[in-house]
Amino acid sequence: MGLLANPSSGQDMRRLVSSAETVTNLAKVNQIARVLAGLRAIGPCKVLFMPERLGLVQSAFNSLQSLVDRGVPQNGLSVEPLEFVPQGTPQDTLAATREMCERGCSLLITFGGDGTNRLVAMESNKVPLLPISAGTNNIFSFSCEGTQAGLAAGIFLKILHSGTGLPSGISINKLAQQHKLLLAETASWSESALIDLAISRQSSVGGRAIWDADCLQAVFVTQCAPGASGLCGIPGAIFDIPPHAPHGAAAFLGNRFSVQAVLTAGRVQNVGLESVERLNMNQLRTVKVSEGTVLADGERIRELRNETVQITLHPEGPWVLDFKATLAAGLQHGFFQLGPE
Repeated sequence: MGLLANPSSGQDMRRLVSSAETVTNLAKVNQIARVLAGLRAIGPCKVLFMPERLGLVQSAFNSLQSLVDRGVPQNGLSVEPLEFVPQGTPQDTLAATREMCERGCSLLITFGGDGTNRLVAMESNKVPLLPISAGTNNIFSFSCEGTQAGLAAGIFLKILHSGTGLPSGISINKLAQQHKLLLAETASWSESALIDLAISRQSSVGGRAIWDADCLQAVFVTQCAPGASGLCGIPGAIFDIPPHAPHGAAAFLGNRFSVQAVLTAGRVQNVGLESVERLNMNQLRTVKVSEGTVLADGERIRELRNETVQITLHPEGPWVLDFKATLAAGLQHGFFQLGPE
């Protein structure tokens, strides 16, 4: 299994302009420790993790080691860093994900927000993700207790590699489902997003995060819901589109009518719109930009100058583990039962 923890998630500048929660390093270490404890309870597992400047995973594993010294069995859990020197850039996540997949990881657990998972999904291919919330915008990732996530991960790996078959009525495709993604492209580049792609009139990438809709030109989403935090909350004021619906939505900013949207936690803004429309699979939409930036999953990632950007919604996004369905499969498989003393 691969484990990727973003040391910068949950701490960006949106905390200065809103009531967004700060995810402390201690909270991340404790959450990772709980995931490892759940994994250990199910059985043998080798974990490869991405090295980063704070040593979050190693600190979490060290806390578990102290329990081993007090008589709690390790149960075949090993934790090993990948051998590269982190640079503190998105390239760390891309390189770590690529190496984990090349080395045969069957599941990737991520700690971060939508931006972190976007990077992992770019290299994960068909390896399922178990995304755990630890960022500012957490639409793609799950808010689940770490021990529960670790149990689900261990059960999935055990079922996948046991060779004993699945319980009646359970299939791998029911434990992990493929999500949608958005693609923005021109003749010279392409960018993807898991939740939202947007075009901003801001000319510079700057601090990347965005919390003001007045600068936006258009927003495209794979899913949305009323009251959702982030850019997907703009079309979410009109549509409620679940993650596995066969369509998304496109919102074009203007002055025809207004909606209320939560751009970041604790900050509700009136947003002027020209239209909000359904976006079908593989439907091509174009946006002409004289000067601006592309945003992917809430962050500015690319500057634009006199370009026409093509936006499409695709069904071939990342695979994501359904931890509730996996726990139910573990129950059917008897993984929570202990033999006689």
